Amino acid sequence: MAVPTLTSPQKPLLGSHNEINNPDLEKGAHAGVGCSDHFEKEITSIKKSLDFPHCQSQPSTSTIDTDIEHDRRQIESENVQSKEENALSKDEEEYGIHLPKHHGQKQIKEHPSEMAAEKVDEKATFWQCAFNLANILMGTGMLGLPFVYKSVGWIGGTMVIILFGSIMWRTSILLGRELNGDPRPCHKFDDSPYESSLIPGSSASARMRKPITSFPQIARDAFGEKGCICISSVLYFELFSVLCIFIVSLGDHLHLLIPSISMTSHMIIVAHTLIIPTALLRTPRHLSYLSVVGTVATIAVVLAVVLTCLIDGDKYEEIAISKGRVNDRGHYHDLWISAGLPLALGLVGFTFSGHAVVPSIYCSMKKPQDFEKMVSTTFLVVVGCCILTAVSGYYMFGNEVEDQVTLSLKATAGAKTELAMKMLTWLMILTAFSKFTLAMYPLSRGLEEIVAPHLSKDTAIDITSAAVKIILIALALLVAIFVPSFSFLCSIVGLFSVIIVAVIFPAAAHLKLFGARLSIFEKIVDWLMVIGGSVVAIIGTIATMRSDIGE
Repeated sequence: MAVPTLTSPQKPLLGSHNEINNPDLEKGAHAGVGCSDHFEKEITSIKKSLDFPHCQSQPSTSTIDTDIEHDRRQIESENVQSKEENALSKDEEEYGIHLPKHHGQKQIKEHPSEMAAEKVDEKATFWQCAFNLANILMGTGMLGLPFVYKSVGWIGGTMVIILFGSIMWRTSILLGRELNGDPRPCHKFDDSPYESSLIPGSSASARMRKPITSFPQIARDAFGEKGCICISSVLYFELFSVLCIFIVSLGDHLHLLIPSISMTSHMIIVAHTLIIPTALLRTPRHLSYLSVVGTVATIAVVLAVVLTCLIDGDKYEEIAISKGRVNDRGHYHDLWISAGLPLALGLVGFTFSGHAVVPSIYCSMKKPQDFEKMVSTTFLVVVGCCILTAVSGYYMFGNEVEDQVTLSLKATAGAKTELAMKMLTWLMILTAFSKFTLAMYPLSRGLEEIVAPHLSKDTAIDITSAAVKIILIALALLVAIFVPSFSFLCSIVGLFSVIIVAVIFPAAAHLKLFGARLSIFEKIVDWLMVIGGSVVAIIGTIATMRSDIGE
């Protein structure tokens, strides 16, 4: 074998690949012929130029170790992905939900027609999402809005509702951008965040971060695991407080219909009755039917308050005289009362509490690009309905209005409207009854997931699930009995948990996730919401508790 043959780049001069890979041949090239190190480099370059898999040089020990480590990590990654897909499939089958996939995830169904049909079926339209968000916002809290005007007057009540509505609208928009993974408006992107082919951060048109799908994920990405635990704890506190509020509301309305039974006895009866639906209705698919009742009842209440105001006009003077509370000032409405501001802030905050479902609504949209438009439309309608209900109720009953306007409507109903008011009261009972079951589901499920890993049998899991719900109902009943003030409970929940979840957290996460890309104006607005929300939450809660203790 001659040296020119080995160094020639032409394939015919090289012979077969077996000659090149022969270790004796290479040994002779090094020792027998006495070639320099340049000779060895020439052999290696020729092997690589052939580009045959079997002509590659033997890997070193470090290369083999690296390949083994790479294969091991790849296998572990595939196992984790397989487990996630199995868990997702199980959740979809059991709870009737379909979570959106990120562009990096494998699809469960491979047939294009099946995937397209599934995608269309699982997504909601613009107006369906708007309806769902409005249904959450226009809940039991609307009953207390006329009481807000009683607490702070005409000017204060209108100002608080508009101010809080604007802040909640802004933080809902921020949540949508955090879920989208970019501080720019959602309509700036042409594709869905969970189906985008662009790698986050790869270009100016790509999203800054990977899109996410839930409240805990936002907290985890922004503040780590401790932040996730904190925000989850506040959410669970809010849900438990809502259970207490619903029991109080049920007791109030039932006592109004059947005054011969005490309010405490009504609450105990209600608590026992609530065990049945909470135990039987265990999936969102079943629970969704109850939301129809709540929606119809809410619309009926708004219409009843407005129509009664238009037909009967003001009733405050005759109510005050009948109760022996004649006002020496000659009027029963106030323009401004500063002392009631903390209570009013809490009540309005509770009314607009619905941010916990914003991620679900965003992920369910067919076109997430329309999210901000949908939120703006919904809040415009909801704020209008809130002001309409509050103004009508306060105009009719003045400073004699109850903390739930339906109680005032029922108490002042004449003979002609007695039946209608009873029907309305029963509708409100059904509303609170249905919303109690809906609020119980995520709370009980979160607690069940803590215990479930320690249980192996289905029977034990079912018994534990029932026990958790019964314990929660019992605890909510105890709180409702010892703190039977609807307005106080709503205010405390609104000032503490709602302001943290719906005001402070979205703004703080916005700063943490996108601070480098935000304008000076956006940073100032976010810091104002964080600092202002913290001050209102602390001072307002203390003032409300002192006021209640003083009374």
